[in-house]
Amino acid sequence: MNLLASLLKRFFWKRLFLKRFFLQRSFWKRLFLQRPFLQRLFLQCSFPKRLFLVLSLAIAGCSSSPPARHYELHGKVMAVDKLGHQLIIDHDAIPGFMGAMTMPYSVTDNAMLDKVSAGDQIKADLQVQPDKIAIDKLEVVKKADANAQPAPTTQMHVPQAGEAVPNFELINQSGRRIHVADYRGKTLLVTFFYTRCPLNDYCPRVNGNFAAIDKSLSGDKKLYSDTHLLSISFDGKHDTPEVLRSYGAAYTERYSKEDFKHWEFAAAQPASMKTIAEFFGVFYEPDGNSITHSLSTTVIGPDGKIEAWYSGNNWTPEEILALLQKTPKAASK
Repeated sequence: MNLLASLLKRFFWKRLFLKRFFLQRSFWKRLFLQRPFLQRLFLQCSFPKRLFLVLSLAIAGCSSSPPARHYELHGKVMAVDKLGHQLIIDHDAIPGFMGAMTMPYSVTDNAMLDKVSAGDQIKADLQVQPDKIAIDKLEVVKKADANAQPAPTTQMHVPQAGEAVPNFELINQSGRRIHVADYRGKTLLVTFFYTRCPLNDYCPRVNGNFAAIDKSLSGDKKLYSDTHLLSISFDGKHDTPEVLRSYGAAYTERYSKEDFKHWEFAAAQPASMKTIAEFFGVFYEPDGNSITHSLSTTVIGPDGKIEAWYSGNNWTPEEILALLQKTPKAASK
């Protein structure tokens, strides 16, 4: 009886504590998905060591909702992205937070987007929370010179409903070549990311949304079989199939059991990636060990044409799930 009780107790803790508490809490998801070495350590440990690791991290991170931090940002507006509700800013180093770089920042008030123009010198209050970074206040220090010759720009392509998607080629997490046309007959969801993205409000957020969609769709056998998810990395050089496989399996929470039949992670050759990014209305630019980039998510119908396109990261899983309920299924092609 003592042995049986011990086994039942161990099963209870392993299933209830680890799965329901550890895997389903957003704090733990963010913690482990942003730290691949913790993923590997957790998977390699025996159960007692896993429990010790979780308890140690719980003690270290017991305050789950730290107050927002604020930093002063000085820089130049490079572009105003009203569709994505963002400003692309080339800024100086932010002491105590990050080095000088060019990157997109969301704004807490869309009125700021009408207040500035490309070339303006600004001072801003940057609000940093565990899952979001945004400009909270903004002041134009110097307006752009009206007589200055504007830098040459290219018009960003905005995918339109009904537009056919080219048959782009990618390499997935299994090292296999895949093409957009492979998913004809299914509704395909496409988003962008790179595994080393340090900001929770960017790549981890959109892949977290995809994880929520993937989980919700799994409850509807028909809809699950009629859909497919594809996350495309900007960073083909670093995000090899092995890296993508480890990263993706952590998001699906199936780890070594993940078969990637419903949600794939892929990258493309640099030359192809530029073309892919331009079509889907996103930009990216390597900046040392990081990548400055925007975001977009696209719903492609079973006929290979655009159903909907979302700029930035402000869409919700609920929006897309509602759209999927209305999208024509393979059987109605």
